[in-house]
Amino acid sequence: MKAQMKFQKWMCLSMIIVGALALLYAFFYMTGSMSELGQSIDTLGTNRISRFDAGYDENGNLLNDALLYDDMQSFNTMMMYFGIAMILLAVLLYVTACNKRRNYYISNYVATGLCAGGNIIMSIVCLILNGYWRNEFLRLDFEAWKELLDDPLIVPHYSESTFWFDIGFAVYAIVIVASIILILNLVWKIMLMKGEKQLLSNGFVTGGETV
Repeated sequence: MKAQMKFQKWMCLSMIIVGALALLYAFFYMTGSMSELGQSIDTLGTNRISRFDAGYDENGNLLNDALLYDDMQSFNTMMMYFGIAMILLAVLLYVTACNKRRNYYISNYVATGLCAGGNIIMSIVCLILNGYWRNEFLRLDFEAWKELLDDPLIVPHYSESTFWFDIGFAVYAIVIVASIILILNLVWKIMLMKGEKQLLSNGFVTGGETV
C-alpha cells in the first residue's frame, strides 16, 4: 500500500503538470507560422482583409488566404478553456484528498473519474480539431503568400512550418496517457483496499498493527 500511496501522490501532481502543459501549449498555438499568417492581414475599420488573394488547387477548390488566422481563433480559445478545465479537474483531486487518502470514498472515485474522463474527452476533441486545422493550414495558397515577399513596402512574413500543429498531437497524447495511468492507479487502489478489507475480516495483524 505504501508504494501505491506514493504513486498516487505523483499521479495527482502529474495531472496538474499535464493540464498546465495543455494550457501553455494553447498560448503558443497561434505563434510560429500562424503568427506570420496573422501579420499578412490588414484591418480597415471593422473589416479584416488578407494581403494576398487565394487561388484554386488542381481540383478547382478554393485555397485559404490569411483570414484562416481569424477562423482558427475560436479553436485556440477553446484549447485555453480546456487547459484551464484540466488544471481545475486536477485540483479537484487534491480537494478530495486523492493524493493522500489510504482508503478512497465516493468523492475520490468521482473526482478521479471526472479528471481522467474529462481530460481524455477534451484531448480527443483537440486532437481531431488540431488535425482539421492543420490540413486547412496546408491548404493555404502558399504561392500567393510568397508573392508578398516581392513587395518592398511589406515586411516579409512567411512560413510553411506545421511545427506547432505537430506538437499538439504529442501534448494531447501525453494528457491521454496520464489520464489512463490515473485510472489504472485507481484500479490498483481498489484491489489493495479489497485486500486490506479481507485481511481485516480475517483478523490478521502485521507488526502489532491491524493492516
